[in-house]
Amino acid sequence: MTVVLGDADSVEAVATLHCDLAFPVVTSTATSSSLLEDADWVYVERTRREEKLAGMAGTTITDVFSQPATRLLLRRDVFVSDGSKTMAIRQTLTNDGAGDIQLQSLFPLHCDGSQGLLLGGEGASTWDVCVQKRFKNDGPTSFRPGVEDGDFEMALKPVGPTGEVPLTTDDGELALITADSCCLLRSRHQPEAPALLLGFLTQTGHLARIVMELKGLGEQVCLERLRVESEYDSVIVEPGESRSSQWLQITAGGASGLMQEFAGRVAAAHDLAPPEGPPPSMLCSFYTYGEFYEERWFEEDLEDLAARPVPFDVFLIDGGWEKARGEWEPREDWWPHGMNAAAERIRATGYRPGIWTAPFVAASHSKVMTEHPEWALKLDNGGRKEHSPDVWTLDPTHPGVCEHLESTFRKITFEWGYDFHKFDFMRSVFNDPRTRFHDRSKTRLEAYRMGLEAIRRGTGPDAYICVCGGHYGGSLGIAQSQRSGSDVRGWWDGMMKPRLKQNVMRTWMHRLWHVDPDAVLLRRRDEQLIDGPHGQYSLGRLSDDEARVVTLNQYLSSGIVCVAEKFRELDEDRRALLRHILPTIDAPALPLDPLEPTAPSQLVSHVEPRCRELGSWNTLAVINWDDESKPMRVTLEGEVIGGLARGRFLVFEFFEQETLGLFDAGSEVDLGLLRPHSCRLLRIAPWNGRDPVLAGTDMHLSGGGVEIAAWLAGRGEVSGRIETPWEYPVRLTVAFPDGEGCLASMATSAGAFTISASRQG
Repeated sequence: MTVVLGDADSVEAVATLHCDLAFPVVTSTATSSSLLEDADWVYVERTRREEKLAGMAGTTITDVFSQPATRLLLRRDVFVSDGSKTMAIRQTLTNDGAGDIQLQSLFPLHCDGSQGLLLGGEGASTWDVCVQKRFKNDGPTSFRPGVEDGDFEMALKPVGPTGEVPLTTDDGELALITADSCCLLRSRHQPEAPALLLGFLTQTGHLARIVMELKGLGEQVCLERLRVESEYDSVIVEPGESRSSQWLQITAGGASGLMQEFAGRVAAAHDLAPPEGPPPSMLCSFYTYGEFYEERWFEEDLEDLAARPVPFDVFLIDGGWEKARGEWEPREDWWPHGMNAAAERIRATGYRPGIWTAPFVAASHSKVMTEHPEWALKLDNGGRKEHSPDVWTLDPTHPGVCEHLESTFRKITFEWGYDFHKFDFMRSVFNDPRTRFHDRSKTRLEAYRMGLEAIRRGTGPDAYICVCGGHYGGSLGIAQSQRSGSDVRGWWDGMMKPRLKQNVMRTWMHRLWHVDPDAVLLRRRDEQLIDGPHGQYSLGRLSDDEARVVTLNQYLSSGIVCVAEKFRELDEDRRALLRHILPTIDAPALPLDPLEPTAPSQLVSHVEPRCRELGSWNTLAVINWDDESKPMRVTLEGEVIGGLARGRFLVFEFFEQETLGLFDAGSEVDLGLLRPHSCRLLRIAPWNGRDPVLAGTDMHLSGGGVEIAAWLAGRGEVSGRIETPWEYPVRLTVAFPDGEGCLASMATSAGAFTISASRQG
């Protein structure tokens, strides 16, 4: 099968795929030998039908193949959308025989050789590639095949330890790059040409990955093979049963918006409504105290917040409160009044009680493991699947485990009073392909979802679930939020950029759940608060520029804002940065070039403000990730001014509180030299030359999106009202028409305000 995808506005091909029909890997349950090596497949028939897939109308062409010797049927479905912009491929295997079989893999897409995939007629040596990965510690990154740099290393392996069993090959020259849930490819020689996206529309049922096998370096690099694998983990398929791969979508379009569009298709495929309401914000104890949070520290924090409130939503007690992993009862020596009393104290202070657990792991000495050692997940060699030394993984398919999970979280939610849950180490159920579940018909992802569904039954539908380190697709429709990156640190080292990069390259997930970029650490602290390895989390050594960048990182995801501070020690200038991100706002950033090496340096957010009379505007974040100063310019075109009325634009810089002036569409804004690890944030608003326009505020990074509650504009005067949970007088800058230019006037207000064209303070 040859697939040619073309741009709707051009006759030139965007991509050409020469696809072979790849047959599944199936073994006998009796001998574990392959059932397919010596048997021939026979073509049966082709049918067509009109249908909708993920909200797209189109035609599905189905080819059926049979293997008479084993009585297996293989169906390949190829969906082509009306207009042929998008296609999708799926395989289905049916066991029509008399006995059980073991299914290891299905391959809905398989392209061999350097000509297997061409972009604009060119091979891998000219590509830019962006790969997305299946859970938080993995690194989404853009790289250039054949160029051995940090981006390429990030594509080859996760950012931090994950327990993944690496792909192996007999050929040491072969580099295997995997992506899940999608990847983006573009010809480097044709940067303005449409990019190609391959991604999984359906993401539950089994793990799946896109695998690129690359050989050679530099200009000699070539694609050996592109394959899409549905990982079925040797599950048992009984007679009469069928197993399908996930639908693989293939589409072409503008690189900056393809993943956002893809997220919408995934949501449609799973019938997911947008996440409800603005994302919550929270205080997390971990990055101050590690796993040594005691009731005495807790009481101290509550005293600080009672004396001087900080307007976050959830007070989260992180790990260390429990007797042992899996034994979810409080340590009496650290929490003498118990967790129920702690929840009551949190609620009395005005916050929502939240708690950390790790549902799928249990210490070997915990009560659950000593009473039910049979609940431990097994490996194919019969040994227990360890999450870490002396910590085992629960098998959700074993009778009794899901009932245990359900009752545990019913107790924590309804008896103790915690209706915000952070679940950690969730990957332990699915991260090792050697696992063998008690129920051999279940894949790793089905087992993961079984356990998560049992937990949801326990918490009830109204509790908030934040998954940390789970499978992104496997949590769809159950978790309200998911972590977008690895654990953060309070200093800028070689890993800071990859950690922030994880978040800015995953803002597209906002359509599916509230993105959780982890904590913002703003303290200044050169010595550990507590002894031991977790003491490093309390350190704070960011420069002022770097503190701005990590604050901006929270805004860009438009997800959960997580604060982690001992407030009595937080300097006033760093505390002031929290005003820029609290409350949260629904305005996820779009990386203008997700295929840019290192990390996207320009990200645009479209702001629909609380006060609709203000109209909408865009903010553009510009970041210098480098260790050296760098000149930065932006052009007011494309997505930068997307969603705004064309014409002229008023540009205001947030951090310097400077009105940069009026600019025509297509013109360039010179930001000068940006210091290392620094940022700028531009507010870009339409300018009609008749009416006064809000240039910006010094409060929220959105530039007035959350703090302005009312706005009435006349020819020479504006009035309105500020509403904010912070005890802070907000500075507003308003631009009034002045001939062909504008006159900026400023005022400071904590409530009602009036600003005229002549007012300057």
